[in-house]
Amino acid sequence: MQKFKDRDHTTLYEDLRMSPGHTPPVPFCRSVPGGFVYPWHQYRADSDCVWLAVEYHAVH
Repeated sequence: MQKFKDRDHTTLYEDLRMSPGHTPPVPFCRSVPGGFVYPWHQYRADSDCVWLAVEYHAVH
């Protein structure tokens, strides 16, 4: 997963290697009134793959 400070690939600040089954220890979203905001990010694979993202958020 590659994280960016802005909507621009030149602002890359973190490049995480994610092996099969990887789960980030801490979600990188932040809470805002009425929901969550995720920084600009993308996933890149070195081989053919199928992505499945499952996220759980508390309902208040």
